[in-house]
Amino acid sequence: MAQEAGTLTGEEQDLRDRRTEDRAATMFRPILIEIGAFAGFCLVRNLSAKGMKGRVYAQFDSGQRVTVRFNCDTATEGAIIWASDGQIGVQFDEPIDVSAVLSDLSRPTLHGQVNRAPRLPIHCDGELMIADRTLAIDVRDISQRGIKARTSYVRAGDEVTVRLEGLEPRKAVVQWTGPGSAGLVFLRPFGFEELAAWVVSRHRTKGKSPTDRVAVIA
Repeated sequence: MAQEAGTLTGEEQDLRDRRTEDRAATMFRPILIEIGAFAGFCLVRNLSAKGMKGRVYAQFDSGQRVTVRFNCDTATEGAIIWASDGQIGVQFDEPIDVSAVLSDLSRPTLHGQVNRAPRLPIHCDGELMIADRTLAIDVRDISQRGIKARTSYVRAGDEVTVRLEGLEPRKAVVQWTGPGSAGLVFLRPFGFEELAAWVVSRHRTKGKSPTDRVAVIA
């Protein structure tokens, strides 16, 4: 039977599908990566169905297993296939749907909640300066735009100054409070590179060189 004009043979469709999978989307998007006990920020430069290229702030080796978290709901497993000059290439174990990932990242809300910048779980001591008081806090997660911390004696709407060792003090507003905890939004967000490097330095300070081969980039 003659092939209709404009239709693709099975071989041609397979070739088109492979080209689509191999096509990389150029982007500059912060995500989280986890390698063993290490968790830090990564700036994605290129993303395809089979892998990604990203800027990192610690030294890694090819062959290391990695979990890539695009947001709180979307993660994939893979392996580092090259690492050089503060950049890594990751090959995913299974192809991802790039269009779906990019769509989720660009949405203002996701599952009825604000689609926030990635928040990195972390435990560190800090201080809140409010009026003439200084309150000790235990930071539980951090992003460029804010923190979640265990603290008391603050109310939603309070203006405070957040002090964390190794970072410049930041003015913030208490966004919400719960039993023994609060969410704060910085009035001036941290720069991505500054925060990413600080997270790595926290791992070094606590002696958590996550896996046996992760070292901090000077």
